[in-house]
Amino acid sequence: MTSVSSYAGLFGPLHLSSTDTVWLQELVPVLVREHIESYERHIQQDERRLDQRRWKLVTKRENVRVFSEQPMPRGGSSGGQGSASRTPLKNAVGAEVGAALADMPTLLLVGTVEGSLDDAMYGVLNPTVDSMRVKSSYVGDKFANCAVLATLEKPTTRDPFRSLTLKWFEGDHPHIFRPIVRNRDFVFMEATGFAKLSNGEAIGYHVMHSVHFPEARPIGSNIRAHMAVCGLYGQRSDGVVDVFTKTTANPGGHVASAIAVKYASMALASAQKLIDCAHLKKLAWMVSRRVPSTGSGSGSTASSTRNHHSFHSRDTTTARVCFTCGEGASYRRFSLPRYDVCTLCCRPVCSACKVTKELSFIAGNGSLMRHKMRFCQPCVSDARHVSARAVACDEFVSMRSEASARSYNYTTHLASPSASDPGVVMLRPSAFTS
Repeated sequence: MTSVSSYAGLFGPLHLSSTDTVWLQELVPVLVREHIESYERHIQQDERRLDQRRWKLVTKRENVRVFSEQPMPRGGSSGGQGSASRTPLKNAVGAEVGAALADMPTLLLVGTVEGSLDDAMYGVLNPTVDSMRVKSSYVGDKFANCAVLATLEKPTTRDPFRSLTLKWFEGDHPHIFRPIVRNRDFVFMEATGFAKLSNGEAIGYHVMHSVHFPEARPIGSNIRAHMAVCGLYGQRSDGVVDVFTKTTANPGGHVASAIAVKYASMALASAQKLIDCAHLKKLAWMVSRRVPSTGSGSGSTASSTRNHHSFHSRDTTTARVCFTCGEGASYRRFSLPRYDVCTLCCRPVCSACKVTKELSFIAGNGSLMRHKMRFCQPCVSDARHVSARAVACDEFVSMRSEASARSYNYTTHLASPSASDPGVVMLRPSAFTS
C-alpha cells in the first residue's frame, strides 16, 4: 500500500460550520438508538428468529450469517426487522445520499464471535489513516487509498473506544479488472463508542454513514458510492460477543443489485475477523513495547508496559530446551539444532510449539509493513488476555507524549492530530458520555 503521506492532503482540511458539526454529532445517537430498538425487538419479541419470507440467507462464515431483505406485500409481517427506519435516515443525510440508498436492499448480519466486548471494540476502532490501514490488513476489507478529512472526537484515556471522524476511502479491485471496472470511493462519517440498552447493559456501536460535502469531490475517474452501516456488539456470555449489523450500500454506476449485495455481504461477513484483528494488534503492541510474558499464559497488565525485557541479556545460543514443552532441540547430521526464539521473551521454542503470526506495522516512512514473527504459546496467550482497554489507553497517551518517535513505534496510531488527521474539530462531549 502507498505511503500515507501521499494521500493525507488529498482534499485539504475540511472546514465544517458549527451547524455541520452539531448535526453530525447529534446524528450518531439517532442512528444508534434506532438500531438498538431493532436489536431489542430481535432479542425480546422475535427471540432471535428471522422471518424467512423477508430475510434470505446470502452467506455464512463460522458463527455469523448475512441475510438480504426481500420485498414484502403491503401489510406483510416484518418479523420485527422492517425498513421503516430508513425514513429519518434519508431526511438526516440529505437528498443525494438518501436517494442513492432508498431503493437498495438492506443486509442484516447476525451471529456471535468468540472474545470480549472490549476486544471487539478494539478490533473496530480505527480513527486514523494508520489504524485504518492496519485494520484493513487484518480483516481483509481492502482499499486502494484512504484519508481522514476531520476528527471530531478522539479516543481518550477515560473512553478509549470513542471516536467520531469524517473519512474518505477508495475501494480496490484486482489489477486484471482495473481497465474495465472503475473504482468506487466513499465519503462518510464513522463513529464508535458505547451506548446502553433499555435494561442498562452496555452495548458497543460502530456507525458508518455516507455524507455529502462539496469539498470532498470524487477523485479522478472514481464513481461516488454510498453506504449506511450500523453495528452493535454486546457481551452475550463469557467469551461470546453478539453481533447485529444492518447495511445498505449503493455502489453507483450500472451495477446489478445481485452483484452489489454479494460484495456488501462479503464486507459484512468480515466482522468475524474483528476479534483476531484485536488479538494481532495487541500482540504487535506487546512487540513494540517489548512487554515480557509472565510465562503463565494468564495475561499481562498495563503496569508492565514500561518494564525492560528481562530476557534480552540471556544467551539464547546456549539454550537447548524448548520453554513450552521442555523437549531438547532436535539435531540433524551436519546441521544446527532445530529451534527458534520467541520474539517477545527470547526463550527457545521448538518447531512443534512455535506459533507464527504475520503482524502489521507502520514504518517510519509511513508505509505499511507485514512481518512474520515467531512466538511461544504462553506469549500468544498473554497477548490474547491483555486488556484491550489498557492497550488503547496506552496508545492514546503514547501518541501525545511520543510524537517524535514515530519511526520506532510499530503500533497502530489511535488518536491525536497528525498528518493522518489534517482537519481537527473539537466539539462538546458525545451524547453517550456518562
